[in-house]
Amino acid sequence: MQTKQAQPGSFGPVRQLGYVVEDLDAAVDAWTRQLGVGPWLLIRNIPLHSVYLGQPSTPLIDIALSYRGDLQIELIQQRNDAASPYRDAAHPGLHHMAFVCDDIEADLRKAQAQGLRVVCDIRMPAGGRYVYLQSPELGPQVYVEFLENTAQMRDMIAQGVAASAAWDGGGEPAVIDFAAMAGG
Repeated sequence: MQTKQAQPGSFGPVRQLGYVVEDLDAAVDAWTRQLGVGPWLLIRNIPLHSVYLGQPSTPLIDIALSYRGDLQIELIQQRNDAASPYRDAAHPGLHHMAFVCDDIEADLRKAQAQGLRVVCDIRMPAGGRYVYLQSPELGPQVYVEFLENTAQMRDMIAQGVAASAAWDGGGEPAVIDFAAMAGG
């Protein structure tokens, strides 16, 4: 069997579609009822350490993660007014498409050489990094996201894909709360 060669500019398959929402719980309910997506993992009170448009910022977000096949669906609600690509989204809806990068620095150089510019660089509290990029040619309202391929990322994806494949349509979302873990 012949493998398909990557196209110039390709960063591999799209692994995630991210949506900014106004009410995370209502969005999870709608995606579950109307589209049959689940089960969900809700992660609340995530403090992001980011540089957005060249300035340090600490947005606080809640997210919900689920899968449709190998594609991760991420719903994002920002909880504070910190500068971020979530706060500055023109409207709720599709926010980004993400690629998982084995070598994020090499992929960033390649993307920048192709005309994309870094608008936000984020360090996760539990480790890992992700970067949002934009291109005027792709439109100002949808970002390209590069996710650093870490062991933790691979485990989370494998567990989510397996849970989705085995899901019977019932049950409440699992919840992780960073504030409770930090004692606040």
